[in-house]
Amino acid sequence: MPKVVLAKTPAARTETSHSDIFMSIKPEYISSIASRHKNHEYRNYRLPSSVRRIWFYTSAPISSLHYIARVSSAKTPGQVPEDGGLGNEDFNAGTMGYSFGYEILALWKLEQPVSLQQAKARGYLKGPPQKYCWVPQTVIGAFPLEKQHSVFATGAEEAPAEKRENTISGFLVNVGSNG
Repeated sequence: MPKVVLAKTPAARTETSHSDIFMSIKPEYISSIASRHKNHEYRNYRLPSSVRRIWFYTSAPISSLHYIARVSSAKTPGQVPEDGGLGNEDFNAGTMGYSFGYEILALWKLEQPVSLQQAKARGYLKGPPQKYCWVPQTVIGAFPLEKQHSVFATGAEEAPAEKRENTISGFLVNVGSNG
């Protein structure tokens, strides 16, 4: 009997973002990030260059999605400022065992955290992320950043292009009307 291959229909596929990922983190590390004692997240692997945000799944005993971080592109040992951030000096010295660091540029806390059971029931996750997995577009739509609690944003954060343009054009309009 010939093998039958069924093509997935567009409705059967879940559209995912290529800028947002789910990633697991231990409770003590997300706590250190939220308190700004830790300003980089270190991993043994390079994230895809399109990644801009990490949706942190906090592991047991918390077992839920609580935080979203805007992150820098990958940095390698020697590229991280030794500004007192937890692990920065060891990372630069190559003694941590990690190859890549991602600066935490901004952090939001979800107004409505999502437990693992809820995430599974809603189809966001199949289980705790083992490495990382893409965030479905439905999740991004359900949790817009402007409706979450902003924990912090660093000066290193770059505004999206459309906001930069609006600011510049607004400035030019104001300058022109005052002249």
